[in-house]
Amino acid sequence: MAELSKEMKIILIINAIVAFVYGCIFLVIPELYSDLINAVYRNPPLLRLWGGTIIILGIFALIAVKRGEWENVKIVFELAILWLIMLEILDIVSLTYVRYTAANLSSAIMDMIVVGILIVVDIYFYLREEKK
Repeated sequence: MAELSKEMKIILIINAIVAFVYGCIFLVIPELYSDLINAVYRNPPLLRLWGGTIIILGIFALIAVKRGEWENVKIVFELAILWLIMLEILDIVSLTYVRYTAANLSSAIMDMIVVGILIVVDIYFYLREEKK
């Protein structure tokens, strides 16, 4: 089996860090986060569920780095890419029907930028790892 490249391990660690940051915000302080971005819809239990899901994806990224074999990591990486694409589509579609405040809109756009960057970088390194 092929060993993960150093760059792929770094990308997985970056994905894990982003997942832990967003996951902790949504899991630990959803009410404060909702107040900071002036959220139109407040649902702390849903945000906590979302945060837990993101943290689990981050844990899987770290497990993938530890295992270090491309064949063991490939399906998890594909799941992460598809999940990010789904998230980006939902964020873009929500722009058409959610009533955003200025703070909420800027937060949503920032999230879309971060997710978009992760999608592009993840797909690039996925395809590069596949060629090996």
